[in-house]
Amino acid sequence: MIRTVTTVILLFAGLEAFSQSGESAVDHMAFFTNRELELSKKYLDYMSQVAHSNRARKMEKRRQEVIAGIRQSLNEATRLRPYKGDATLRNAYKEYWDILLKVFNEDYHKIVNMEEIAEQSYDAMEAYLLAQEKAGDVLSDAQDRIEPVYNAFAEKNNIRLVSSGDTKLEKKMRQVGAVTSYYHQIFLIFFKSYKQEAYVMEALAKKDINGIEQNRATLVKFAGEGMQKLDTMKAFKGDGSLVTACRKVLEFHKGEAEKQLPGLNDFLLKNDEFEKIKKAFDAKPAGKRTQTDIAVYNKAVDDLNAALASSNKLITAMNAGRDKVLENWDLRKKRFMEMHVPRGK
Repeated sequence: MIRTVTTVILLFAGLEAFSQSGESAVDHMAFFTNRELELSKKYLDYMSQVAHSNRARKMEKRRQEVIAGIRQSLNEATRLRPYKGDATLRNAYKEYWDILLKVFNEDYHKIVNMEEIAEQSYDAMEAYLLAQEKAGDVLSDAQDRIEPVYNAFAEKNNIRLVSSGDTKLEKKMRQVGAVTSYYHQIFLIFFKSYKQEAYVMEALAKKDINGIEQNRATLVKFAGEGMQKLDTMKAFKGDGSLVTACRKVLEFHKGEAEKQLPGLNDFLLKNDEFEKIKKAFDAKPAGKRTQTDIAVYNKAVDDLNAALASSNKLITAMNAGRDKVLENWDLRKKRFMEMHVPRGK
């Protein structure tokens, strides 16, 4: 997460703080802090909008605005003359803004592209979220290298820096980072179970009994592990709604896998059995079918119809339960973001 350079009150002593051209050392420092402030506002707006929408691609226009702002700052810094031949502060900011440009122009471009395939698997989603966090870490590490140079320049020019505390912008930026990190942790717990249930449904659609059973057992495991992880998650500033909503999804998945899906397997087994009986029955000419053959066939039809009715009832209940917990998850997630993610402007 990008941070703004700590807001300071700049106090200078003696005429050494001024250059022969009339530009003071304070002016020189202010050039960089003012441009960093403007970039931070653009960055905050971009990250805030991404957090609220959960879609980086929708915010592509704002990413381009950040890139344009970085390039403008770099161009202006390049034209800026060193202060009394001292280019250390200018070079430090240019190096930082070069990294900033690379991250937004290349790394975030890759992140936008990763978004398209993130939902294909848990590993892809984890990589997508990790890429976002790594991009933020790169920016923070790069900016950390500015502060010592900034302080050294002030000391060299007899300028005393007095911290005036965090600004509203700095607080907002930290809040966005904290909310995003917290949400990512819970979302991955949700997504692992959510995606596993999708694999169960795919196997069910294919009538793959072995696939259903294997994925069902894994769903029980993932849902259980997820609930254990949620037990360790604290509420965010007293708001535990996201944890609760995630838990309800996992509880549904676990109950579905343990109690409802086995009933669907029963239907598939009876369907296989019926197909075998029907094949044998159809293979016999009508005149050679015995009463036993007819009785066995009719019983198989009755058993299949009963299993089908039970299966349809289970599927209806599963769909209703799934819709309920997912709608609740989406609602709570939206409200959580609206409550805790500050708007950029």
